[in-house]
Amino acid sequence: MTPFNLLTQRWIPVRLRSGALARIAPWQLTGDDPPVDIDIGRPDFKGALLEFLVGLVQTAMPPKNSLAWKRLLGAPPVPDDLKAAMTPLAPYFNLFGERPLFLQDLTLTEDDVSDPKPVGALLMDSPGENALGSNSDFFVKRDQPPDRLCPACAATALFTLQSYAPSGGAGHRVSLRGGGPLVTLNIFETLWKTVWSNVLPLNATDVEPLPESSAIGANVFAWLEACRDSSDGSQVHAKDVHFLHQYWGTPRRIVLLPEDEAAPLPCPLCGETGTTFVRRFLTKNYGYNYGLFRHPLTPYRYHGADKGYLTLKGVSEGHGYIHWPGFVYGEDTDKAVVPAQAVRHCRETLTLDSPTRPTRIRVYGYDMDNMKARGWCEGEYDVFGVPEDDLPAVVQALGDMVRAADQAKRNLVAAVREALFPGKDSADAGSTFLSNLAARFWNATEKDFYKHAQAVINGRPDPAASQEIRAAWLKCLLDAANDLFSQSAEGGEVPPSMGERVYGALNRMRAYIVSGCGKILNLPGKAKEQKG
Repeated sequence: MTPFNLLTQRWIPVRLRSGALARIAPWQLTGDDPPVDIDIGRPDFKGALLEFLVGLVQTAMPPKNSLAWKRLLGAPPVPDDLKAAMTPLAPYFNLFGERPLFLQDLTLTEDDVSDPKPVGALLMDSPGENALGSNSDFFVKRDQPPDRLCPACAATALFTLQSYAPSGGAGHRVSLRGGGPLVTLNIFETLWKTVWSNVLPLNATDVEPLPESSAIGANVFAWLEACRDSSDGSQVHAKDVHFLHQYWGTPRRIVLLPEDEAAPLPCPLCGETGTTFVRRFLTKNYGYNYGLFRHPLTPYRYHGADKGYLTLKGVSEGHGYIHWPGFVYGEDTDKAVVPAQAVRHCRETLTLDSPTRPTRIRVYGYDMDNMKARGWCEGEYDVFGVPEDDLPAVVQALGDMVRAADQAKRNLVAAVREALFPGKDSADAGSTFLSNLAARFWNATEKDFYKHAQAVINGRPDPAASQEIRAAWLKCLLDAANDLFSQSAEGGEVPPSMGERVYGALNRMRAYIVSGCGKILNLPGKAKEQKG
């Protein structure tokens, strides 16, 4: 069997600054023609490979403090230095061969498994019977089953599943962050900057360095010891393992079964030609059963003392900017969103140097319905620097803007429902139409939201400027609702029999937006002017 080591092989597909496509080893993140991004057809693979690289660099060469972090962000290390830092970890990153093997069970054998799985089952969106019946297969189509995966795609699929694993039946555990967690990563113009900007310094909260080589064990890399069986329901919590374990969690007990082909074949997913492929894998239930963790690359929502912090999940229909303040700055609600630690560190450390020059974050993840992948969610957002002393006021102002927008959207949907679906008791009446209307509202107000949000941030702490911005935002919400109501409910001439109902709904919507949203935005005086 041809060996395949994830730290020495050139297996990660990237796009270089010159525009050329290449395959690199992890230590080739820098150079004269540096990679600018992962280049792979599946967005879940792209996200997982970014996380793999962040976890690897965090493990191999974390900075001592934020000054060291900033220095290497601007002056990347040469490839040889990266290689020297990663080489000691190479024994833990063999994909094939003698165990221990990367992210694979140390003791599982074919004697323990009656029926190996086809390799396509590694893919989280692989269509099962339910997906075929409901026509919900989207990445992997029913007529294109991947009967084999090259080593690079097999490694990526394995990491993707272990990182985002949903519930998989009795004892098939979810990922350390729950099923289908959202991920938020800082994004920059080169792959090195993107990876490094998500690495945390050792003086950050709860961050630990890799133990000395003689002390590295399963508390960091779970595959170095026999699986911690969870058939009795026992859980593994953050206090039970090393900080770095979060990047290398293994909820699923899996062993890949590579095979050598007689002649070169292309990989069905990436097209690369080779003679070694994975066609089957072993799996068994009751792997690591993870309790509560606070993963550095994922935002959380606080659910109270009884439940603690739970990861945010993907939502396939999307709500645009409604989530942005929480992802970047946090929220001021009872069940507040807390930004990912890596996003918060980058914002606090870097954007204050150039507060008018925004950085960006990428948000992505599966929208899961238990075992079924309903969709993939992804978007990018600007991040503006805010001094810590001003942060509470900014968070409240942005939260008020989002809450006002949500209220205006509700008023719009209710008014259109009243105008077009009178007397309909069923909650399903026009549900698809109204859901699309809500999405159109978020899209119609998104550009103005970011304009006014940046004005809030740049105008702090001027109360007069804040009042003007809030009043202008209220007008944007009212204008957008008026336009969408006209497009949806008036739609040409309104028959006389409908006129009273339609225009009554319109007038009530306007009044509710002015009064209700004006109250949320603390604009009683402005609300009266708008109404007049």
